[in-house]
Amino acid sequence: MWSPNSRDLGGLPTRYGVLTRERALFRTESLDDLDEAGRAAFASLEAGLVLDLRSDWEMKQPHPLDGQAAYRRISWIDPEAEALRDGDAEPRMVDVYRGSLSRNQAHIARGLRAIADAPVDRPVVVHCRSGKDRTGLMVALLLELAGVPREVIAADYAVSEINLGLQDKDEWSRTLPETILASLDHVDREFGGVRAYLSWLGLSPAEIHRLAARLVPVDVRAVVFDFDGLLMDTETTMVESWRAEWAHHGLELDLHEFWPGHGGDITEDRYAVLAAAVGSGFDRDASHARRKAHRDAMHASLGFRPGVREWVTAARELGLRVAIASSSPAAWVLGHLERVDAVELFDLVVTGDEVATHKPDPAIYELALRRLGVRGSEAIAVEDTAHGVAAAQAAGMFAVAIPNPYVLADAVAHADLVLGSADQMLLGDLLLSASSKGSTPVTG
Repeated sequence: MWSPNSRDLGGLPTRYGVLTRERALFRTESLDDLDEAGRAAFASLEAGLVLDLRSDWEMKQPHPLDGQAAYRRISWIDPEAEALRDGDAEPRMVDVYRGSLSRNQAHIARGLRAIADAPVDRPVVVHCRSGKDRTGLMVALLLELAGVPREVIAADYAVSEINLGLQDKDEWSRTLPETILASLDHVDREFGGVRAYLSWLGLSPAEIHRLAARLVPVDVRAVVFDFDGLLMDTETTMVESWRAEWAHHGLELDLHEFWPGHGGDITEDRYAVLAAAVGSGFDRDASHARRKAHRDAMHASLGFRPGVREWVTAARELGLRVAIASSSPAAWVLGHLERVDAVELFDLVVTGDEVATHKPDPAIYELALRRLGVRGSEAIAVEDTAHGVAAAQAAGMFAVAIPNPYVLADAVAHADLVLGSADQMLLGDLLLSASSKGSTPVTG
């Protein structure tokens, strides 16, 4: 590298099953004292952003890149807030770090926003004077956002004192692992985690996603949802309507063979089973009217399953295409969407009356992908059943399973990711998880 404390933050492990991107984010100390070879090495990097976190009082000479488009100086320290700081209340370096994260919020937000807005195809370089404290905090936040394990973040932070020959100095000069770990613990306790902290700073979901995507490769362009049992729990209303109709005849519904192994409509098959159980007095039309009225009454207050609308909204905010691929007919799906004023949330609705086969055949997902203009590898499918997961994976998509109440988690264990509900994970984390396609499935 070009100086003792400079390094590429690529190649680090993440909880998403991939390594951080190489040549995406670098950290270093001041570039003021680079020799000729160092300047040449740095120039070859062709950075899209060089973010200088130093304050006015530190600028003893012009920055080597002063005047160039890639160079920005955004002081980490807010001088007005610093003037009010009680030094006695921060006796240790970790105390300074913790306080700094709050009192310098406006400046930190500007720095992070600059990184989020930097060219995605060119490296970002972050530095301060020694490249260990302010740079160390900025980098720790970014690595935490990217899912790098904290012991790895602490190890990278600790390297700075070795690079700078500070091992024998006092705590204020060193980069002890416990200092950065305690700072990240503070972010958890006071703000609810790094994403919540960045939101508190005022960064938008799209900006937070761009920060994470700088370090973790994300190629998702579309999210495609199943409908019944996934977007809305129409599976429960359907079961309850059948259960009520069996009870009307003094019978008990047996769910053992109630569910088909595909996404097709077997309503008439179910009426045939009920008719056989009731006997010669069964009136199919009256039964259907009674069951439908009971089901429609339940539907009057039925909305999206927990967290799903938030996923849809977040996907749209990030500029992703959002679609529905359902084996049910269009009138059924659109009727429900109209009822909850959600039609406009989706760029595309593909339904079972447009394809000849049903899930687990991938035909409906293949049609959705063609109309969206994306490849299977660029899309996430969200499903609630085993046959839906199989259809999505056959189309080459990253399949997320959120089982409906009548599907056991074991039945969808072949999905790439299994969650109990959509509100267990932010969409941003889901998009990063999709980068691990092909790795061992994860259960949330």
